[in-house]
Amino acid sequence: MKQPVLSIVAACACALGASFPLTAAGEEPPVFDTAGFLSACTGFVPDVGFAVPMDTQCVSQVVRMCNMSLENNALQYCVDSAAAWLEADGARIVSQMPGFGKSVLDGNGPAGLSLPMPALGDAPDCTKISDPNLPSELVCRYSEALSEWLKLRVLMRSEDMTGEASQ
Repeated sequence: MKQPVLSIVAACACALGASFPLTAAGEEPPVFDTAGFLSACTGFVPDVGFAVPMDTQCVSQVVRMCNMSLENNALQYCVDSAAAWLEADGARIVSQMPGFGKSVLDGNGPAGLSLPMPALGDAPDCTKISDPNLPSELVCRYSEALSEWLKLRVLMRSEDMTGEASQ
């Protein structure tokens, strides 16, 4: 009877050891791959009616998972990492749309190319956004980056904007 109990205890210890990697003194804990997660997750979002909510879920999940991977002690770092990825991916999307700039998003683009998207809302009003766990500048940066990125994702999916319209 003692043998099976010892085997179970040993198996549990091995499983716990694998899920909580030890780090040497002074060594940084493993960092969650925010960019990798967001690239993979958003890559699986199909061009469907619920694409925007699906994109939004990818972003909110990455912040949660990043923070959990750092034992719920790194929300500011995780929000900052997500905002940085959103800004970089937004720039990537703009670079893939020849002749288009971010001015397309705010209605100030060249005649005939302005595409304001009221369904996604205007840029967030940073005076009305707050989170007790984050600096207001970071909350505003994240909100603005997410708003702009979602608009760019809609443009990216648009057949007219990507030049993939069938003739």
